[in-house]
Amino acid sequence: MQALSILPEVQDEKLLVGINTADDAGVYRVNEDLALVYTVDLLTPVVEDPYTYGQIAVANSISDIYAMGGSPKLALNVIGFPGNGDPEVLGLILKGGQDKAEEAGVRIIGGHTFATPEIKYGLSVVGYINPKRIISNAGAQPGDLLLLTKPIGKGTLVQTKLVGKADEKKLEPVIKSMVQLNREASEAMQRAGAHAATDITGYGLVGHLVELAEASKIGIELEVSKLPIHSGAIEVIKSGIEEPGIAMNLGSFKDRVDIGKVDPVLAKLIFSSETSGGLAIVLPPDRLEIFRKNYQGEAPVIGRITSDHPGRIKVLP
Repeated sequence: MQALSILPEVQDEKLLVGINTADDAGVYRVNEDLALVYTVDLLTPVVEDPYTYGQIAVANSISDIYAMGGSPKLALNVIGFPGNGDPEVLGLILKGGQDKAEEAGVRIIGGHTFATPEIKYGLSVVGYINPKRIISNAGAQPGDLLLLTKPIGKGTLVQTKLVGKADEKKLEPVIKSMVQLNREASEAMQRAGAHAATDITGYGLVGHLVELAEASKIGIELEVSKLPIHSGAIEVIKSGIEEPGIAMNLGSFKDRVDIGKVDPVLAKLIFSSETSGGLAIVLPPDRLEIFRKNYQGEAPVIGRITSDHPGRIKVLP
């Protein structure tokens, strides 16, 4: 955000959501009942299988549209690939991505490939949204509940693979979760009238919640005892393995997070980067049952919104 601060502010009455609220995607009004919601994201490989990696990268990219309450429609592939890389690997990545996009009802209509030492893949995605029903970072209200639709710990467990200490059985549910679209959760939160939402990715759970708290000018009380956590993630951190996102996110967000007497391992895990994570959904207590009726997955209440300590996260045991 420091680099973006030197750019002139965009003056356009049709721009409904820009960079000022650190939202997951931008929104541009076409007419009274239609706006375009637009995002782009890239992901380095988190699994060895190229087809699965392609699926994860696309699920991760499309998630930004779902987090805004939009319906993804069209996409362009964006892929960095070594000049001397295996064309079959490139093809499998793109096939995985296309299959996942078709599952989401998204048409990939082209793209751009560039030479890079490390593989990077994702989508530039555009979707439709009703300009009166945008779910952004900025709508949370005191008294609202905070839900999370996927377990955390993905980045931590993926790191075990990178350092050659993976438990393949522990990784299976992580991969399944990363491949899963956030479509159903998005549809359920729209029906329930969610006040705000964001998807949990590279900044980790706490980093994305800090952005939501700042945009909405509210405080968040996060109960770590309520968090859904992938099996084995806590043990990985206890063993001394820490993925790089923990240090990065601590450096970026710890000054706006009150940890208190929380277990030090959990305190690190909530800063760990996630890949294709779930939606953090904010909704009024009287709308919780509506959400539950429309969403079949697990989505525990992990905290609440307060008027105290605006822009900050208070972490409770």
